[in-house]
Amino acid sequence: MNSTTRKKPFSSKKKKEQLKLKREKNRAQGDKWADSDDESATNNKNIPHNCRRRLNEQPVQESATYNPNRYRLHFQREPRDEIDRRKKIAQLPLEKLSEESLEIPIEQIYRPGSVLDMPVRPAWTYSMTKEQLEKQEQTYFNSYLDKIFANYEANSLSYFEMNLETWRQLWRTIEICDIILMIVDVRFAVLHFSPALYDNVTRVNNKPLIIILNKIDLVPPSLVIAVKDYFSKKFPQLHILTYTSYPKDLSTTREDFDNYQVMARIVRRKNYYAIGPLALFECISSIVGSRIDLSSWKQHIQQCMNDEMIDNQLKHENIDVSPLTNINKTANHITLGFTGYPNVGKSSILNSIVGHKVVSVSRTPGHTKHFQTIHLTPTVRLCDCPGLVFPSFVERPLQILAGIYPIAQVQEPYTPVGYLAQWLPMIKLLKLDKLEQEIPKYSAMDICEAWSIKRGFLTAKACRPDVYRAANHILRLALDGRINLYLRPPGFTADKQRYLSDPRAIELEHQIKLAVDKQKLPDSSVSGGDDSEAFPASDDHQLASRSASTTDYGADDVEDVNRFTHLNRDDDDDDKEQ
Repeated sequence: MNSTTRKKPFSSKKKKEQLKLKREKNRAQGDKWADSDDESATNNKNIPHNCRRRLNEQPVQESATYNPNRYRLHFQREPRDEIDRRKKIAQLPLEKLSEESLEIPIEQIYRPGSVLDMPVRPAWTYSMTKEQLEKQEQTYFNSYLDKIFANYEANSLSYFEMNLETWRQLWRTIEICDIILMIVDVRFAVLHFSPALYDNVTRVNNKPLIIILNKIDLVPPSLVIAVKDYFSKKFPQLHILTYTSYPKDLSTTREDFDNYQVMARIVRRKNYYAIGPLALFECISSIVGSRIDLSSWKQHIQQCMNDEMIDNQLKHENIDVSPLTNINKTANHITLGFTGYPNVGKSSILNSIVGHKVVSVSRTPGHTKHFQTIHLTPTVRLCDCPGLVFPSFVERPLQILAGIYPIAQVQEPYTPVGYLAQWLPMIKLLKLDKLEQEIPKYSAMDICEAWSIKRGFLTAKACRPDVYRAANHILRLALDGRINLYLRPPGFTADKQRYLSDPRAIELEHQIKLAVDKQKLPDSSVSGGDDSEAFPASDDHQLASRSASTTDYGADDVEDVNRFTHLNRDDDDDDKEQ
């Protein structure tokens, strides 16, 4: 008779120790992949070894042949005392600031000609091996970071990309593309436009650069015209276009822009009419001239849009560009490179140009890991580059509000909420009237606590107000444009009335309304998003839906959703695709 071995008891304490050892083993394995990135950090006193924070890093198995963290976002690691200091600031009473303080010149953000310029790819030849090329690029990039931290304190700089692999994607995109498109969110145009990239493309590589002001439906048309005028004066070689992939109805929100009216969640449609593809085609065809046949692209646009809509848009487009001189004459196609910061809508624009989904999109910065090439027509090729954060002096709370830093990874979200409350009437928008009555001089932490109580965000064990979750929720509302903060170009407030009556602003509003009317047709089926949660409606502040349809949210529906939302649902998943 064979004797069986009795199993030894295994306590919870032993299990915790086992998991701890497993995590340490995985962490050590992940550090092995990153040794080359930190080689200069250990030898340079200006860069501490743990200065980088690898966002959304995944554990790596010992037998893995592929590193899943190769294209992860790498930002500066903030010290614990700095986070604690900002938490104390979030508890201080807020001070309201004037609208003029939102007029930020681009010189305040970037320092062209300094060590903060973008890294450029070192000279290389085809005779170099892969190992030699990678070592040369790694050595150069480490030296680039050394110079930055030798001249500036880490806390005085904004978040910026410290992963060489992501910069390599931009280098490859600039090399293989004939025309570079820089996508910017019109709400934060001066923040998202890098003069270093402008100089590198137009002067070093001698290629045309087109800036696309995206999400124009989230700001007044007068602001869009003011931003175009500002960039055309600052950067004369720049071609400027406007764009929005999902235009919304302005009829109920035009007068509410100054009141920062909260909007309902966006409603996606399978049949959407983007504003901008035709203007982009006209601009590219004017640059290329007759060197490449783009008739197939025009036919593609005609299949996606109505002929009447095309005629109306062509009537009001004034495009004056110079022909492209350095195009490869032997090539029978042209390649367009889509570049820019994370979360500005590069992939969404690419999908709207193609007419259907070809690349995935997400609210999470860094979702696009590697540049992707899509053949639009036999003569037009599109290249989608991952988003890159350039070194600058932008305030970090403003970077978070602009969608540059993943909200789920923000360690201290209260300061950005206070940043919003300095300009926006948050009590009015979130309908927290009781807070103002109880605490006249409220802080950012007070707003988060009141919002957590109103929405039913409570901690699991103690059932206390979950202020961290409430702050994250407010930041996501701002990212989606439902709490609308936007920067102004210098001098906009003084010339506001002139821009309001500008014929270009009136025409832009007409184009958006025309696109929305097309979406209201019965065959415009709704696509995506069973998440219809919105704010409670009131007589003074009605919800302004991003697009009118049969799925618009009524006051009764909104109240029903909010009544059960904290019991059954959690809409805080920022990885959900748009």
